[in-house]
Amino acid sequence: MVKRSNISILLFFLIIPILPSTVSPYVLPSSQIIAFMSNKFATVRTLTITQHTNVRDIHQEKAKAFSEFVSLRSPYLYRSEIPDQPGKRLIIHNGLETLKIIDKKITYDGASYDLIYHFLFLSHDPSQLLKMLQGVGINTEKTSLTRFEGKIAYLIGEKNEGSARLIIDKELFLPLFLKYGDYRFRFSDYSEYMEHVWHPFQIVYSYKGKITEEYTIMDIRANLPIDVSIFDIPLIRNKFIQSELRQQKE
Repeated sequence: MVKRSNISILLFFLIIPILPSTVSPYVLPSSQIIAFMSNKFATVRTLTITQHTNVRDIHQEKAKAFSEFVSLRSPYLYRSEIPDQPGKRLIIHNGLETLKIIDKKITYDGASYDLIYHFLFLSHDPSQLLKMLQGVGINTEKTSLTRFEGKIAYLIGEKNEGSARLIIDKELFLPLFLKYGDYRFRFSDYSEYMEHVWHPFQIVYSYKGKITEEYTIMDIRANLPIDVSIFDIPLIRNKFIQSELRQQKE
């Protein structure tokens, strides 16, 4: 009996390593993933950025390259402009509203979601950030593990390739990729610009595969005071219209 028992025990330990593993790795829920990510930027209330912008449009023969100055303020305030060239390219986002002035013409004035990626890198209440992701069609009830450019990452959203999704580095909890609708954003070249705070110094934005904008950050500073009035869309729209009327009269 003792020998038979010993043989049974030996067979048990030999068979166990051979059996296929049926235990799936534990994946954090989206609420915890977003909370960890948000904590990375908890101290960032404002950002002022100088960046090099390269715009490629498949309908244009040449790419456009220029410098931009970007102002961001938590939770949902954004402004970018070309220094010393008023009206050349001015984009303002406030809440859900966006105003775009290109070559001294209002090219867009209304609700827009194409700039929300900026707010991933500011101080945010995680629950509000989840609502923002849900608002652009990301299924925050679904999370899984994936690989992105050789890195193990969390995927928030459906697994199928065409679905809206946010991909976050599993170890660092930094955003790597965001997709919703016809918009795609890729974040890379993270650098520490203040203690324990990182930002992607290379961002690639594409729309319908037709327009691609590449942003390379040249300088970035956090928590400088920013006047809220520079994000006032009705005020700026009115000033622009009045200026255009004066020029037409002249």
